[in-house]
Amino acid sequence: MRNIIKGLTIVGLMSLMSCKNEKPTSNSVDVASTSTTNTAAASVGSAAASATEAATAPNALAGPRVTPDPNKVTPDGGVEKTGKTTTIKFEESTYDWGKMKEGDKMTHIFKFKNTGENDLIISDARGSCGCTVPEWPKEPIKAGKNGEIKVVFDSAHKNGPQSKTVTITANTDPASIVLMIKGIVEVKEEAAK
Repeated sequence: MRNIIKGLTIVGLMSLMSCKNEKPTSNSVDVASTSTTNTAAASVGSAAASATEAATAPNALAGPRVTPDPNKVTPDGGVEKTGKTTTIKFEESTYDWGKMKEGDKMTHIFKFKNTGENDLIISDARGSCGCTVPEWPKEPIKAGKNGEIKVVFDSAHKNGPQSKTVTITANTDPASIVLMIKGIVEVKEEAAK
């Protein structure tokens, strides 16, 4: 941008110099020369100001900013691309496993039903940490049909009360559903000694 401003300034100065080097032959030419000089100076000043504004205005050269339709923005900031929406109903959204020993794995199946009129497409399922791993159906679930999401929690290196979430992203409204698993991890006897 600085090079553009420098270029415009040099062109403007050259115009001014060429106007000043001209020798007027009469008063009318002198007025015209002065007028040309003023016009050239104004043009250079205007161009420099425009270039400066463009340099300081955010995204001015990138064109108008396009904001995605807020009704199709997913919680993670992406744009929902699944088309028609549907509804989903889980038998439970929270599972409490009670107590388990450190190092054991807990597996739970969250059962759900597509209660809408369109195919249910689950595009992602993420655990809140690496110890919580979900598995979900990759194929569309037809309207009225059931499905399952399997969640495995690994309690290795965990101790005390635990609460983990799994966020499901699908063509539902809202586009994400949060499931929770919780319980208490007890230290193994030999580790406690």
